Amino acid sequence: MNIRIPDHVRRLTPYVPGKPIEEAERQLGIREVVKLASNENPLGPSPRALEAMRAAAGRVHRYPDGHGYALRLALAARHGVPATQVVLGNGSTELLEVAAKAFLSSERGAVVAEPAFIMYRIAVAAMGAPLVSVPLREDRHDLPAMAAACDERTALVYIGNPNNPTGTYVTRSQMDEYFRRLPAHVLTVVDEAYFDYVEATDYPDCLEDLRAGRGVVVLRTFSKIHGLAGMRIGYAVTLKEVASALDAVRSPFNTSVLAQVAARAALEDTEHVARSRAENAREARFLSEELSRRGLEFVPPAANFLLVRTPARGEEVYQNLLRLGVIVRPMEAYGYSHAIRLSVGTRRENQRLLEALDRALS
Repeated sequence: MNIRIPDHVRRLTPYVPGKPIEEAERQLGIREVVKLASNENPLGPSPRALEAMRAAAGRVHRYPDGHGYALRLALAARHGVPATQVVLGNGSTELLEVAAKAFLSSERGAVVAEPAFIMYRIAVAAMGAPLVSVPLREDRHDLPAMAAACDERTALVYIGNPNNPTGTYVTRSQMDEYFRRLPAHVLTVVDEAYFDYVEATDYPDCLEDLRAGRGVVVLRTFSKIHGLAGMRIGYAVTLKEVASALDAVRSPFNTSVLAQVAARAALEDTEHVARSRAENAREARFLSEELSRRGLEFVPPAANFLLVRTPARGEEVYQNLLRLGVIVRPMEAYGYSHAIRLSVGTRRENQRLLEALDRALS
């Protein structure tokens, strides 16, 4: 056979997720592995979400509501927008790809920061679209440079706020200046996956930009603070005409029966969100203090993870920690050869991490 794979697909490097606990235990022959690699909520999902899934389990032989009407209505009410401006996705990652599918082509490209969440680049490259990468400045998005990089061929700009993997954020004043400089034809996709963790008062809620009529797609997810990473459910809030374009190209039935009911229940459980936020803030401070005490440099976290500089290569530290039953993320794929990313866990998990880190670096 002579299967012709397009050149832009041949050049793609698949996304590599954090190693699953089960795989690590199987490979290493150990138990009680701690995973602090994928920025998940260590407290798990809301009890209300679990109950909602149990109640809906008898309906999984039926297709889900393809438009997710009830969940979209709940999200619209929460954010004060019409339901026609809400689009559901199989995690917010799918919506990164849906935006690329709707707006990019070989003639219309995108601007991304580098390093940032790798799926931005993959979504653009999968469309064979032109890609402009703008280096971070002091571990943060250089928004003036990103706006300046846009030209007549630019259709999208992807911004992670907070940024993954650095954990930094851009401020309200920086975002306002960016939109003042941005060409009017460019649509900005703002990935706010870690929105609920940020405590800084100058952190912008880009739904305000949407309400002001700016061309923005705001992405949120139930994978992080809501603890539903395994259910794959996220959403976009955007202009009505943009939402229609996203809906036109997304897969049908892209969110499951269980994901939809779990997300609705999680949205209502504000106590679980508050508890998760408080636990994360407390443990992020604990980890920051302990890392500082050990003389390790790290980027002050705005979300639920820390980028830590390591004296040895990050891959070596990762492998040493893995052998000790702790999974983190090496950052070489993101351009940081001597760094790892640590998710914030429970106190027990964080203490286990620190003990393993002491051994791994000795």
